[in-house]
Amino acid sequence: MLSVTVTVYCGLLTLVLLAFPGVIAVDGRVIQVLEDVIGAENFTYYRLQRPGMLRLELVSIKGDVDIYVSTEVQHPDYDFYDLKSDSCGTDIITLPSKMQRPVYISIFGHPNHIQSKYLLSIFEVPEAFVEDYEFLVNKYERYYFEEMEQEIFGNPKSFNQKEESPREHSSISEEEEDAAPLWWEILLGILRFGIEVML
Repeated sequence: MLSVTVTVYCGLLTLVLLAFPGVIAVDGRVIQVLEDVIGAENFTYYRLQRPGMLRLELVSIKGDVDIYVSTEVQHPDYDFYDLKSDSCGTDIITLPSKMQRPVYISIFGHPNHIQSKYLLSIFEVPEAFVEDYEFLVNKYERYYFEEMEQEIFGNPKSFNQKEESPREHSSISEEEEDAAPLWWEILLGILRFGIEVML
């Protein structure tokens, strides 16, 4: 059963890498590459002074390791961190150029593996340039709020459709206001049962 699961997982990972070749593509200048071994439930700490936009890529060669980053805590862990990546396989964290330096990095060896081997690569990445930031924000907000409206009211609407009239919205909201939430009905049922038991 385990070998079937591992085979399926590796097959899916290969499919994802083929479908999205830019996921692990190197589009920056390599600054440093560190290879090390870490025991289960142990931390290894690093300090990074370099300014600029950086990308940290942590590859679990054997076992599983997680990465935690902080600008304030010198020994970040799973409770105190600013950024983290705890996925299985390759962990990627991008440090913006505006992030305070020094940056403290910790690598955590997952408890499911007695010993894990990892490769930490640090890349200097060119700053992203956005020509029309306001346009992108407006487009995102429209998309987000339309998705939320679809979830709440259950009526799918495309970007090109007109807004519904206020009367339609008010009738829907009045119907929803009249219906008590499910948790309220459960709470009232428990209270009624408690009162009946006491009497």
